[in-house]
Amino acid sequence: MQEYDIVVVGGGPAGLAAAIRAKKEGIDNILVLERDSQLGGTLNQCIYNGFGSKTFKEELTGPEYAQRFIDKLFELNIEYKLNTMVFDFTDDKILTAVNEKDGVLKIKAKAVILATGCREKPRGAINIQGSRIAGIYTAGTVQKFVNLEGYLPGKEVVILGSGDIALIMARRMTLEGAKVKAVVEIMPYPDGFEKNVVQCLDDFHIPLKVSHAVINIRGKDRVEGVTIAKVDENKSPIEGTEEYIRCDTLVLSVGLFPDNELVIKAGITMIPSTQGPEVNEKMRTSNVGVFACGNILYVHNVIDDITMESYKAGKNAAEYVKKIRE
Repeated sequence: MQEYDIVVVGGGPAGLAAAIRAKKEGIDNILVLERDSQLGGTLNQCIYNGFGSKTFKEELTGPEYAQRFIDKLFELNIEYKLNTMVFDFTDDKILTAVNEKDGVLKIKAKAVILATGCREKPRGAINIQGSRIAGIYTAGTVQKFVNLEGYLPGKEVVILGSGDIALIMARRMTLEGAKVKAVVEIMPYPDGFEKNVVQCLDDFHIPLKVSHAVINIRGKDRVEGVTIAKVDENKSPIEGTEEYIRCDTLVLSVGLFPDNELVIKAGITMIPSTQGPEVNEKMRTSNVGVFACGNILYVHNVIDDITMESYKAGKNAAEYVKKIRE
């Protein structure tokens, strides 16, 4: 069994910031575990600017912001493993992970920092009527396809949800040659920042339909169209307001929830309203020596806030390790 002072689960912006701060606090034996093939997390696919105004006093793109922390991780010689999935976590801080190179790993830590981020809600979370066909994607998946893989997943698109990622992807897909026929929002107002509504929808003449929902998806092998309808104050479709929109792609941006599987496995106390772990002012969970930071707690709107919070988690994890050494 491998042993480390601190193990950070997650190599996105939260995990990187926490590991860097713990190293600066004097802890040398640190390991970062990342399930993706590269460090940086979701920031790698956020190629627009607007990150870093608090942390670096300048506006950076997502990859630029992430690279600042990746470079620092390399500079500090902090150990990390990519393509490594942690699938078990006990209350005595033993993690079980697997990757292609090492096989199954058992890792014992004095302190653990959970920075696994959040996941997008899939179609099953909102129960839209229709068959299981090709052409239905979450906004994050589309973002990865377009910005990282170079694929345009559809030509005629309807987007359900109006959060900032949905708005930004409406513009992005338009710039790549797709026709975004509508952004559909169940609330009576858009969910994203006003500047994104203006810059991503108004400037590109993309219709925003508030107080509407997608009630049916049509198609045999692939999406052929969707039916939308107005909703009442209880968010129920109003009969007679149905509208059919022909499209080959439906993009879902209907919310995020913390990636909390390890929290559940370790028996850590959770907050029902956020579905994330409960932490105190030191970012420590109900399990001694286990800390958490970033979107695993709740969905943050500003990346700089995640960084500040993660610095705190790294600092307090380091202080905990020093204390148990005494």
